[in-house]
Amino acid sequence: MSFTCALAKQATKDGMRIVGINPGPVETERLERMERARAHSELGDETRWQELTSTLPFGRAASPAEIASAAAFLASPRSAYTTGTILTIDGAPE
Repeated sequence: MSFTCALAKQATKDGMRIVGINPGPVETERLERMERARAHSELGDETRWQELTSTLPFGRAASPAEIASAAAFLASPRSAYTTGTILTIDGAPE
């Protein structure tokens, strides 16, 4: 995160914007594999893996599309004055 902010300070003179995305858990195949293993270990049934994500904000992990939408916005002209910032997309966990 510090690198993103530092790089942004120099990049503006070259007309570049530097932004980052800091996602929380995202429902990918990897997350599902890990949660299935955890459900097998802790609950004795890998098919109950989604129960383990029910404690996350909104009761689920973020979807890849939600993260992609934020990336598309940050890359778009609608975010043309955004630089040197990190967008955290984690559902505001406690």
